Amino acid sequence: MYDLHAHILPGADDGPKEWDKAVKMLLRAAEDGITGIVATPHVSAGLWDNPKDKVASLVDELKQHAGAVPIEIYTGSEIHISPETVKGLKNGRYCTINRSRYVLVELPLHFTPDGMYDVIFSIVSGGFFPIIAHPERNPMVQQDAGVMYEMVRLGALGQVTAGSLTGTFGGEVKKLARELVTRKLVHVIASDAHNNGPRPPVLSHAYHDAVKLVGDKAARVMVYDVPEMIIENLRFEPEEPEPPKKGALSFLGKWVGL
Repeated sequence: MYDLHAHILPGADDGPKEWDKAVKMLLRAAEDGITGIVATPHVSAGLWDNPKDKVASLVDELKQHAGAVPIEIYTGSEIHISPETVKGLKNGRYCTINRSRYVLVELPLHFTPDGMYDVIFSIVSGGFFPIIAHPERNPMVQQDAGVMYEMVRLGALGQVTAGSLTGTFGGEVKKLARELVTRKLVHVIASDAHNNGPRPPVLSHAYHDAVKLVGDKAARVMVYDVPEMIIENLRFEPEEPEPPKKGALSFLGKWVGL
């Protein structure tokens, strides 16, 4: 399995504070069957500044500390979407996943859908593929899952958190996570790990839950095939999503010419 979203770099954000704790997280991931993990420190103006060179340096240092731990570590970031997102991607300041065209982005807690569609459209038009991190935990998507449907149709992919599927974040989040999976509005299961306690780098439990929802083949795609394609910078063409019960807003046509 491949974990595309993990906070494992000491000194970068709210992940582990010491190198030995980061290595223990890698060991936990390897024990769970994860063979590749992407370090995705937060990038947020005024809070966490993690440019590409800094992330690469920290990943190299983590590899040295990890020694013979049987897991590949890749560079990445989790970028809090702002008006500067597209500029930072184009000028190479922000770190994409393993230097690919795929970039993990985090939605603001509260946003105007029209404005967010503008940003997603701009990222896609700039030649990048945005992956929306944990939409099931965003208040606006919780209010209307149709927002996620529109972003997927604009060219975004979705990443559901493993703990959301297993119930770590509560029953309502679990319910929405399951809906996003069954309606093909998320395409990757990732841990969003921060520690070895309540937020560990573990995918196996969520994978088994996904098997019950969509079958073994579709579940494997979310933890093996799609993450590997993203890491290798291969084009992934998702299946047509199903509109949620509250969604499928008609004004999408003005963005994509429908």
